[in-house]
Amino acid sequence: MPHLAATDIRSIAALRVDGRIEAVPDELVKAMIRFEERFGGLWYPVIGPNGMEYGLDGDSMVHRSPLGLAFTGIVDGDWTWGVDVLADGRTAMGPGQWSYRVIDRSVDQRLESHAMLVMVSGWFHRTFTCCTPREVAPVVDERRLPERVPEATGPTESWWLDDDAGVAVQAQLSAWPHDRDEWTIRYFSRAPKQAAEANPVAFRATIHETVPALWCTLCSHRVEPGGTCHRPRSLIDASGITGPSADPSGQENEVRRCPT
Repeated sequence: MPHLAATDIRSIAALRVDGRIEAVPDELVKAMIRFEERFGGLWYPVIGPNGMEYGLDGDSMVHRSPLGLAFTGIVDGDWTWGVDVLADGRTAMGPGQWSYRVIDRSVDQRLESHAMLVMVSGWFHRTFTCCTPREVAPVVDERRLPERVPEATGPTESWWLDDDAGVAVQAQLSAWPHDRDEWTIRYFSRAPKQAAEANPVAFRATIHETVPALWCTLCSHRVEPGGTCHRPRSLIDASGITGPSADPSGQENEVRRCPT
């Protein structure tokens, strides 16, 4: 869709409340204009072939969310769900029966976190699942982690990177059912032997129950506990999905149970 011009947004912006149409506060109209001018029309894939789509898509309808007035400006292709933009620039969503919550502290932070994942997704990686109480971050001890990447870190995603050593760590909220949060922790390394460091790093960085994941969402296949995955760059560029690969380290790995 063509970008909506600022004059068009001002003229057709509307707030729907209980079937009624009301005027949109000027603060939110300005937020919509800023968003459309900067991000409208942006599209890119992250994990799978469905892309992240940004823009008002010809619609300037506003609604009352649990966190205040918002407009739906993003379609998350990996979640296949709409993402709201709040008046202060944060993003939020509530897929299915899960609660509505803030996802990104800004659209810029969202873009940086996606750029980080795209950059390292072709590296060797091990994946873990960590369970925490609601709205509690999984990582409590960063001494064994690379340097934090603040521009890519937000309420539901954290990144650490040592580009010289070729190591990155991601902690990403993947589900928030009922009274707990479920996080995906990924340890990326350029070299296969470095992946052997994943277990001690992941287990010592958190006090919360953590287990090796049995499914890799990056590669879209089952993983043996403690197994290492690798997505060849050519296949990532072609489809975003590859088949399984063997664990290059050949080492036995500790398994810790996460309560169900």
